[in-house]
This record gives sequence, C-alpha cells and structure tokens, in this order.
Amino acid sequence: MAKAATSLSLAGLILVAANLLLAVSAATTHTVGGNSGWTIPSGANNYTAWASTQNFAVGDTLVFNFASGIHDVIQVPWASFNSCSTANQIGSTFNTSPARLPITTAGMHYYICGFPGHCDAGQRLAITVPASSSSASPPTAAATAPTAPAPGGSSGTVASAPSPGQVPGSGAISVPSMAFVALSSLLASQFLF
Repeated sequence: MAKAATSLSLAGLILVAANLLLAVSAATTHTVGGNSGWTIPSGANNYTAWASTQNFAVGDTLVFNFASGIHDVIQVPWASFNSCSTANQIGSTFNTSPARLPITTAGMHYYICGFPGHCDAGQRLAITVPASSSSASPPTAAATAPTAPAPGGSSGTVASAPSPGQVPGSGAISVPSMAFVALSSLLASQFLF
C-alpha cells in the first residue's frame, strides 16, 4: 500500500512538473509588424491588420525591430494613444532595437513611436491580451485596435476606448503538446493500473 501511495505521489509530481514546463514553453515571441518591423507603415502594411492575426497572452514578448535613432517605442495609456501623444507614458522609452517588451498583464496595451508625425502616420499598435488563454476565437481588427487617424491627424475616425475590465476575446488556445500527452499516458500506465 505504501509503495502504491509513493508511486501516485511521484506520478503527481511529474505531472505538475510537466504542466509547468508546458506553461513556460507556451510563451510566444511576436515580432511586431512581421518582416516589415516597427516603421511608418505603407499601404496595407498596418499594425491593426498585423495584430488581428496574432494571439497574445500574458507571458508573451513583443519584439520591436526598428532603425535606432529614427524610431522608438513608447507604451502609453488609451488617451495618449488616441491623440498620438507621449504624455503619461508607461515605463521607459525604448530607443535601441530590438526592443523586447514582455506582456505581463491582461487588458488593452497601446504602443506608439514618439518621433514627431510617426504615430499620426500609423506607427502605433493596440493589442488585446485576454485574462484567460481559453478563448477560442482570434481577435478582429476592430477589437484589437481603434482606427488610426488619417495622416495629418484630424479626418480619421477613432473607436472609443474599451470599457474598464472589458477584454475582447483572443484566440490563444491552450493545447497540450504531444510530449505532454505521451508522458501522461506513460505515467498512467505505469503507476495507476
């Protein structure tokens, strides 16, 4: 009886360790803008469209690749994002590329380039990070980022800020890896039967 209890305890510890390893390895690195990087977008290359194809989660990292000295990255609150202002920035200005910014909280996150005119020209990013990674549908462009104003600033439409606590669905689905499934099956066959 003691041997069976020890075997079950050992199996439980191994499963917990496997779950932790799976959770750590599930973090994703998102290269903002893909191959185009963090620059003033041209044509269809915009950050709203890029963000709508991503599944963001707490623990992921955003990587901003840009030409140092002519771009930077600043995290800002909604009001500053909406007006393309560097007022009330959150944290430091990142002047050196690549800028690696970890996603540490759920909710809406807003980033702009602080160089004059760059944000107004579309170099800004809004992302939604869900409170849970169990949502099943990817975000839409409208849910991911408000509409950027037209270059020059005044004629574009801008979506309203999300309600406090409102986090549109993401799409990061937690799926166990094949290694985890195989390990679980092996442990079950060795220790539980």
